[in-house]
Amino acid sequence: MHLAPGSLSVLFLISRAATGTIRYCDSVNAFSTAFTRGLPHGLIVAVHLPESIDDIPTAILHRLHAEEREYAASLAGYRLVQWIGGRLASRLAVRALGMELGPLMTDERGAPGCPKNLSISIAHKKHLAVAIASRRDQGLVGVDLEVVGRDRSHIGEKVLTSQEMTDVEELPEDRQWIATLVRFALKEATYKALAPRLGRYISFDEAQISNIKNGSADVRLMLTSSDGPSSLEGRYEWMPEGLITTVRARWD
Repeated sequence: MHLAPGSLSVLFLISRAATGTIRYCDSVNAFSTAFTRGLPHGLIVAVHLPESIDDIPTAILHRLHAEEREYAASLAGYRLVQWIGGRLASRLAVRALGMELGPLMTDERGAPGCPKNLSISIAHKKHLAVAIASRRDQGLVGVDLEVVGRDRSHIGEKVLTSQEMTDVEELPEDRQWIATLVRFALKEATYKALAPRLGRYISFDEAQISNIKNGSADVRLMLTSSDGPSSLEGRYEWMPEGLITTVRARWD
């Protein structure tokens, strides 16, 4: 992971908020488990994605449900790799909850169509797919995975509200990219937590992130339509693989 200049102190301060136990696996083969971890909002599993896009081994395909394999046959390239990685991570996360997962298909918005008793959310970058699973009676969860990479603070104009922009610009310049990235990632997780219930796209200006500290953040909704949840919790975790954000939404 490449950190923006001056961000090491930020990483040190917020990494102390990490909770739960991480279990890393030694294997780094394609589609092998990278780690499992219990987070406040659910159980998360990460799966390595292959460096190159070749034929998917039959043994990997047979780790999917038959209906998932049939759908996977309609995909190609890196879309196929990400889809398989997300399903494998989801199945492992659900199993860690002491349950078994049937076919996890894709709904009309591209999200995993979860069983009624579960909430599952998936995110991926080039080399990693992550999935978080929790019981539906604990709320709906969303997850996002981001890597710091190069400074792209300019995206703030597209993804932040005016108040968020003010908050970020008040920070030292070498902290602004990290601050923007955390807010962006929390909004992505918010969308994933809300979409199964609201059934629509939620724009970046419908959520505002504040009070980011000690692994948690406040998420204020400004929805243009639909009834929002009665409570919304935002969390973030810095890990060697990158930034993981989770949001849990609950309706009374």
